[in-house]
Amino acid sequence: MPDLSSLRLVKVPPTAPPYDCPVHGARCPAGADDVPGVEEAPAAPVVPAVPVLAAASPGAAVSRLSGRAGAVADPGAARPRQLAVVIVEVLAGVRPDRQLMSLATDRVRARVGNLAPLLAADRRPRIARIVMSQPADRVVEMTVVVNFGARSRALAMRFEHAAARPAAPGWPARPARWLCTALEAG
Repeated sequence: MPDLSSLRLVKVPPTAPPYDCPVHGARCPAGADDVPGVEEAPAAPVVPAVPVLAAASPGAAVSRLSGRAGAVADPGAARPRQLAVVIVEVLAGVRPDRQLMSLATDRVRARVGNLAPLLAADRRPRIARIVMSQPADRVVEMTVVVNFGARSRALAMRFEHAAARPAAPGWPARPARWLCTALEAG
């Protein structure tokens, strides 16, 4: 029989995607499973692939609708979250649709125009949950569950980071920005 004293138990990471806690994000202590005698496997350092953009208060726009203070866990994802809030408010009729001119593609603005009459509510929308993923570098996809009055809807959004464009003859310079490239409602 082989010598079992050289074996050790190592915690295997979960196969399901992480639960995004509204307060702590993916590093929520409530999801930690402490099993005695099991060592934590060494983790690779986490490096955000999304560039961090300056914002006055990353959690301000999210907490205004969700009612949760500090709802932003990743500062690099703060700007796409704020843009999602703007899109939700335009869909609800709280903001004018012209505010999406530099934030979304023509296809998304047309989709918002089609969805706005269906989702208009007499109360401000309330974001119940935001689940984010980063399928590629400079791309953020999110599912936003929103309460529009008595109805709840799920919105799927894709944001891509557009690089800065230098000035060219006939074209002004454009700073780097996040752009909503897809929107679906369910």
